[in-house]
Amino acid sequence: MDIYVLNGMQKEDIVEDYESIIWNMQFFGNGDFQMVVHGTAKNVNLLTRGKYLVRDFDVVEDGFRNVMKIEGRKIIWDAEKGWLITLTGKGLKHITGQRIVWQQTNLSGTVEDGIRKVITENIISPDLPERQIANFILADSVGITETWETQLFGQNIAEWLEDVGKTYGIGWDVSIKNGKFVFELIKGTDRSVDQSAVDPVVFSPEYDNLAEASLDENGEDYFNAALIGGEGEGIDQRTATVGTASGLDRIERYIDGDSVSSNGEIITEEQYEELLKTYGYEQLAAAASAIKYEGKTIDNKMFVLNRDYFLGDIVTIKNKYGINSTCRITELIFAIDENGQSIVPTFEAVEGAS
Repeated sequence: MDIYVLNGMQKEDIVEDYESIIWNMQFFGNGDFQMVVHGTAKNVNLLTRGKYLVRDFDVVEDGFRNVMKIEGRKIIWDAEKGWLITLTGKGLKHITGQRIVWQQTNLSGTVEDGIRKVITENIISPDLPERQIANFILADSVGITETWETQLFGQNIAEWLEDVGKTYGIGWDVSIKNGKFVFELIKGTDRSVDQSAVDPVVFSPEYDNLAEASLDENGEDYFNAALIGGEGEGIDQRTATVGTASGLDRIERYIDGDSVSSNGEIITEEQYEELLKTYGYEQLAAAASAIKYEGKTIDNKMFVLNRDYFLGDIVTIKNKYGINSTCRITELIFAIDENGQSIVPTFEAVEGAS
């Protein structure tokens, strides 16, 4: 596999003499990478901070996907291998993390329209010209219909997008197409055995497509219902509730929502309650007792990445006892070293699925 080096948005050169590569792609977060290359004069001069890297199979007809940006560089001497350069950095999605929500913003309507509004007002066409990122555009809408009432001020946009994605099951990406940075939302496809629209994808030792697997369950900070306290004090405090669990299954928490502002008479009582609820749902999502499976897949041609399933898709994990779990692929770690090539996905249980 070759690694292309981009200077700006154009190919500059190719790196072939590397020791190891870790390429971490995330559905909700930014993703990151680490690459160790030989410390030749060419590599020292070529692989500098700020340049972009892309794997050869991520070069598409109109641009580049899964692009990483070099942010750190360390040159060391190894007695056996000579001079080595360790490169680290984040995915192109991190561009959005260079901006915050600059002014108080109330979002009402669909989640997709709200995200597009935030990107437009803070990156594409901000009031302050110096905040604009040139050649940054929005992809076409994908038809996400969930709605909200929410309020923003000061949030780092990349971190906010990650939180929103986890709350509503929405992924996002920034790629290079036709010489522009393109921001797009990703819905993911349900390929579990619980649906009938597409052929299901099942990972299991039984099917010889899962070499290693680990299960991580942590319910210490889990809760599924909350009282959100907003403006006011005592009996005059404005509150809202989220969560429908009942009986012994109900685990409650109090959430301080005092930062949610009504702006005096600018919004109605009903709108303010919806703002509190949206804030509460975000906290529920952050505290969800995520069941995470990490497994090393086997390329047995039964299911092929980027043909039969993609990052963000919902699939079924089946253990040796025949118990199925419906999970989303939230992360893909692609690695190459002296032991060969591997792809390690992280499967995160979908809330409410069995």
